[in-house]
Amino acid sequence: MSDVLIERLSPGEGQRFRKIRLSALAESPHAFASTYAKEAAQSDEEWEARLAEGTPVRFVAVADGADVGLVGIFMDRRPETAHLIAMWVDPACRGRGVGALLVDEALSWARTAGARHVELWVVDANAPAFALYRSRGFAPTGETMALPSDPTVMETHCMLTLD
Repeated sequence: MSDVLIERLSPGEGQRFRKIRLSALAESPHAFASTYAKEAAQSDEEWEARLAEGTPVRFVAVADGADVGLVGIFMDRRPETAHLIAMWVDPACRGRGVGALLVDEALSWARTAGARHVELWVVDANAPAFALYRSRGFAPTGETMALPSDPTVMETHCMLTLD
């Protein structure tokens, strides 16, 4: 794999976003609060709206000309709090630092946006994701819940306080 670039998705890239998001939902259905069926049914206009100003910012990892990872981040209504969402790396690229690059880019955006805290939810059974988030400074808060898309799967809330 050549160098990995991190690109911010922009309005007008709804089809690009759709393709990688549906790949993530198909490959890792138990990692997300949504489902492939629900999102595959969305119109082109809905995909474009998800990239509009004021919605979560989406970053894509690109290697060898292909989109190989995705993460979203947005500011909460609570002051100084951002949420990291929809993190995914193509299985062929896992273990190569792609996830760390995506998280670091999202955290950089959060700092610029004025966040002092970043929160996320991670599926309990996803040990590699836990390890990635811990390596970036996230710690479990003790709060857990059932995954909305599959109540048999539990997830844990994690938080990072930014410097």
